Amino acid sequence: MVGFNMRKIFITSYPYVYERYFKVFDFFPEKEKLFFILPNTWEAKGGKIKVKTPVRQDIKIISTEAYFFHSHYPIIRGLLKGWMPRAKNIIKQNAKLGDIIYTAIEPNLLTTYFNARLAKKLDLKHVFFTWQNVPYKSRLRGLKLKFTEHIIKKTIQNSAGAICGNHKAAEILRSYATTDFKILVAPISGVDTEKFSPSINSDFRVKNNLDNKIIITFAGVFDKRKGINTLLDAFLLSLNKNPDLHLVMIGTGPLEDFIHDFVNQNKLQNEITVIPWLPNEQLPGVFAGSNIFVHPSEPSGGWEEQFGYSMAEASASGLPIISTNTGSINEIVIDGETGKLVEAKNPEQLSQAIEILSANRSLRQQMGVNARKYIESNFSHRVVADKFNNFFRELN
Repeated sequence: MVGFNMRKIFITSYPYVYERYFKVFDFFPEKEKLFFILPNTWEAKGGKIKVKTPVRQDIKIISTEAYFFHSHYPIIRGLLKGWMPRAKNIIKQNAKLGDIIYTAIEPNLLTTYFNARLAKKLDLKHVFFTWQNVPYKSRLRGLKLKFTEHIIKKTIQNSAGAICGNHKAAEILRSYATTDFKILVAPISGVDTEKFSPSINSDFRVKNNLDNKIIITFAGVFDKRKGINTLLDAFLLSLNKNPDLHLVMIGTGPLEDFIHDFVNQNKLQNEITVIPWLPNEQLPGVFAGSNIFVHPSEPSGGWEEQFGYSMAEASASGLPIISTNTGSINEIVIDGETGKLVEAKNPEQLSQAIEILSANRSLRQQMGVNARKYIESNFSHRVVADKFNNFFRELN
């Protein structure tokens, strides 16, 4: 077996074109082992946003063409999402016996299967990533289920291990794998606990004339599965009992018009501030100026919240979180310690949680302190990078 100190780690995936995810590798102890193969351009939000490959001097990065950017193509859907045909030749030219290929893409996609099969052929170690926390049998039927499970099993057979973004994903994957298949539970990247911190300076309150308000903040996609309807109904209930509340909503999405109509119809222009989508680097100031972060996620169409980076970043900023007990949120928010978890699609329960935290400053502060410590200990970039490094070392 080739020693770990001699191995290269080829990382061939589209998520790491995003700086916020790539940053975890700044904390990787041996950067000289890393060899990234990334799309030279990645199209997001229907092509409206084009993300370029990061440029680094300390980490080897090769960019190449990707041709499939989403899951809505006719017939093939998302099976080839992130596929880079030239990656195969790049790996062949640079890899040696025992090196590792890490594909940070779901195992039910052909993109991941192709990399796993290549690794097997070249006698390399393949690792893939999955967030999927809802059993495939609960989401799919008939031929689609059979095909999906076939691809997953074949990918596992050709792989040495997997990284699962949450414990439910690990349980699902274990139902397809042998007992000796190695699994690490860790997110695809960590949280920047230096950037997201309660100690940073923020002029958010002053700029928005909210000095005397209790600010409840939401940041995410404006769609049904993020509980937008429930949030607005709950806020209205809470506002009737506490006029000092102010809701800040940051994002964009299909429910934008609904939100603006709700604000106008209920004459809430002075109680709700809607901010278009902000770059990640602008969020720390908003969070530092807020009192509570709310994320009332709801199951939708076979999907449930898989991690929740906005919740983790708000926690790192020292905010208590109000969210729902669905999906894998209870791995990010510890009910009663770092925040409060309520029933999904229940505006009354959500309103009660808002009222309890908004009325108790010491409780907010203690939960915020707990939240910061929890994220630092479990999900900081440094912690996740160490988990990756140790996992790669243990591969047979």
